[in-house]
Amino acid sequence: MKKSLVALAALAVVGAASAQSTVTLYGAIDASYNYMSSGDVSVSKLANSQLGSSKLGFKGEEDLGGGLKAVFKLEGGLANDSGNGKASNTNNQATGGCTVANVTLLDPTKQDTNLKAGTTACAPNGSQGLDFQRFSYVGLAGSFGEIHLGREYVMSFLHGQGVVDVFGTNGPADATNMFFKAATSNASAVVTNISNMVTYESPSMGGFKVGAQLYMGENNQGSVGATDNGSGYSGYVEYANGPIFGSLATSSTKYAQTATEGDYEVTALGASYDFGAAKLVYTYATEKTNALTAPKNTTNLIGVAVPMGAATFKASYIAATYNSGAAAAADKTGTLLGLGVDYALSKRTTAYASYANVTNSDNSALYSTGVNNGVNGNSSSNLAIGVYHKF
Repeated sequence: MKKSLVALAALAVVGAASAQSTVTLYGAIDASYNYMSSGDVSVSKLANSQLGSSKLGFKGEEDLGGGLKAVFKLEGGLANDSGNGKASNTNNQATGGCTVANVTLLDPTKQDTNLKAGTTACAPNGSQGLDFQRFSYVGLAGSFGEIHLGREYVMSFLHGQGVVDVFGTNGPADATNMFFKAATSNASAVVTNISNMVTYESPSMGGFKVGAQLYMGENNQGSVGATDNGSGYSGYVEYANGPIFGSLATSSTKYAQTATEGDYEVTALGASYDFGAAKLVYTYATEKTNALTAPKNTTNLIGVAVPMGAATFKASYIAATYNSGAAAAADKTGTLLGLGVDYALSKRTTAYASYANVTNSDNSALYSTGVNNGVNGNSSSNLAIGVYHKF
C-alpha cells in the first residue's frame, strides 16, 4: 500500500513538472513545380517555400510563477527540394555570411538557384546543413510582454514590408520580388533576419502593440575601420481591432559610408480592412542607403483576398521605382501583377497555384520574378503549383 502511495505521489510530481514546462516540435514542408520565363530564357524547376516557408522548429516555455515564463525558440529554414538547410549570417555584415565566388544574388531572400554572374558577394546564400537562421532566442514573458535575446526577424520586414501582403513573403507574386533592390552587399545580410539582437514586444493594449529591437555588429571597438558596422535598431507600432489593421515599422543599420555602401534604412506601412466577403490590403515600403550614390527603392502594393468555401482567391498589383542616386540618373520602374488560389485540403494541408508577371520600363531590367534575360524593358513570368503541409 505504501509503495503504491509513493508511486502515485511520484507520478503526481512528474505530472506537475510536465505541466509547468513544455517543448513543441513543429514545422512545415512546401514543395512546388515552377515554370519561369523571360524572353528567350526559361527555367523549369522543383522549388520550395512558394506559399509558406519550409521550416523545422522547437519552441518551449517554463512557468516560473507569479505570471512569469521562460521562453525559447529555435527555427531553421529548409530547402526540402534538395534536403539542404538555409544559410545564415553571424554579424549582420557581408563578411559574416558564407563565401560564394563570382556571384551576386538577384534576390537576397531567395537562397536557391537565383544567382547570376557578377561580383563577389558574401551574404546568406548557398547550401549548407540545418541551422536556426530564422529564430534562435531565449527570453522572458509576462504581463509586461516579451523580451528575447538572440536572432529573429527584423520588425521592419515582419511587421511592415510583408505584414499584409496577400501572398505573404513567399512565392512568385510576393512583394520581395520588387523590394530589396537598394540593398548593398553589406545590407543584404540584414534584409529579413538579424543576429545579436535584443527584442521587446508589448502585450496588446486596446488593440495597440509596439515592439523594439537593438542589434550589434560585434566589431572590435577602437580598431581601424567602422566599428559600428552591422549595428542598428528596428521597431513597429500596430493596431488591430475587428476588421481594421494597420502597422508602421522601420529599421536602420549602420555601415561605413563609401561610394556604394552606407547606412541601410527600411520604412514600411501596412494596412488592411476585412469586409468578410473580401479583404483589401495596401503596403507602402521604401529602402535606401546613405552611400555616396544614395540608391533608393519604393514599392506600392494593393491586393485583395476573397474566401469562397475551402478556396481563397488572391490578386495584387505592385508598382516599384528605383533611383541609383547618381547625378541625372533616370528612375527605373517596374510593375508586378500577381494572381493565385489556395485550396484547403485540411486544416494542415493546402494546395495552391500562384502566377506573377513583371514588366520593366524601357530603361530597366531591374525587376523580375525568378529569371531575367537582362534586356531593358523586358518582362518575366513565374507559375508555381504546389502543396504546403504544416505539422
